[in-house]
Amino acid sequence: MVVAHYGDDGLSGAYRASGVPGPARVAWVARTAAPVLCPPLLAGDALVVADMAGTVYAFDAGTGEVRWRVPAEEDDEELLVQDEDGEWLDPITMAVAVWRDRVFVAEIEDGHFEYDENADGEVRVHDLATGTLVETLPGGGYPAVVGDTLLLYGLNDGVRAFGLPDLTPCWHAKEAGGRVQTVPAVGPGGAVYLTGGFEGNRTHGGVMRVDPLTGDATGFDTDEEDLAEPAGWDVSKAVHAAVAEGLVWLPVDRWRSGEEPPFDGAITGRDPLDGAVRWIHRLPETPAGAVAVADGTLFVALNEPGDGGHGEPSFAQAVTAIDIAERVVRWTRPLPGTGAGSPVLAGGLVYMAVREGRVLALDAVSGDLRWEADLGERILDKEEMGYFDEECAYEEDGQVIVPGEGVLYVRTTAGVVALRG
Repeated sequence: MVVAHYGDDGLSGAYRASGVPGPARVAWVARTAAPVLCPPLLAGDALVVADMAGTVYAFDAGTGEVRWRVPAEEDDEELLVQDEDGEWLDPITMAVAVWRDRVFVAEIEDGHFEYDENADGEVRVHDLATGTLVETLPGGGYPAVVGDTLLLYGLNDGVRAFGLPDLTPCWHAKEAGGRVQTVPAVGPGGAVYLTGGFEGNRTHGGVMRVDPLTGDATGFDTDEEDLAEPAGWDVSKAVHAAVAEGLVWLPVDRWRSGEEPPFDGAITGRDPLDGAVRWIHRLPETPAGAVAVADGTLFVALNEPGDGGHGEPSFAQAVTAIDIAERVVRWTRPLPGTGAGSPVLAGGLVYMAVREGRVLALDAVSGDLRWEADLGERILDKEEMGYFDEECAYEEDGQVIVPGEGVLYVRTTAGVVALRG
């Protein structure tokens, strides 16, 4: 069984697994040849991971022992991820998707996932148990599995769909270009929700609804002057949408010319059929990432007031919980450093990481700190790498914490760290 990113098909951030209720410690480290930027994927008893140098691994999810890796270990002599001055080179952003016993791997080329029928790019299909290359699919694209369909989406050429297991072409939604390179949320009727990048004179965030059977795309993207009241709000972060509580949830912010602070934020809940804003809660701070939703409450990391708006880098400083029915803040918990990723929930706890290499477990109802664990390794985000240019408008920082039964898996610069009680 493949555990969906962010807990379920709607990417709500809420997991059925127990996580780690009590104080946690490092159980083991599944080491990789380069830092891990992409989210680990739990598939049965295997943990599938890709590092920023282009290597894909399958680890034993219980022990951290490596089962296979592609390319093989002897190729590490060619590995280079930092130059002689210690600056990070542009990472090879790897995307990994799993369906039953198949692992789909696509490499980025020239800065973006892209599909070009005349290019040499391809999507590789590996056996989950052995890592053996089973077949290849011509053309590139960011891979994601929705039900029994493989989606591949490129920056400029939209989304292609293939039926599994035979990889039969189903449809090609060319109008669905400019999508953020992250997993899509699935909503009512199997509709797929793809967020847009935020880049001046090209894309203005928002979200697009794609019919899973036909590929028909309905754009919820709007220029800021046309956005529903209050005017000026944009989805300026490269984040995934979350579908829960009957709405599609997205963080937004706006630039306030001549005012201090220059940016403020809000959380919006949109109608899953027409994209109309049905719910909004304004915040003095800008959201630092995607929203998690559970039991009538929204959870989101926040920047300092005035920071991180309108496409600027995020440096999360707190986590807040918002009551959906009452539209009031239940609690806010400052972080002991700059946040990494977005919050996830399991077993009544909210988990959040900081880049310095710590994980916090907060009570979902009160926000009280239940425990805090030192990973012994840092967590790398694109802003810390100085990797902030137009590419970042289309790349979400990979999920940091993946809860399992009695365990948390955390991506770091050294690989994946497992925390247990």
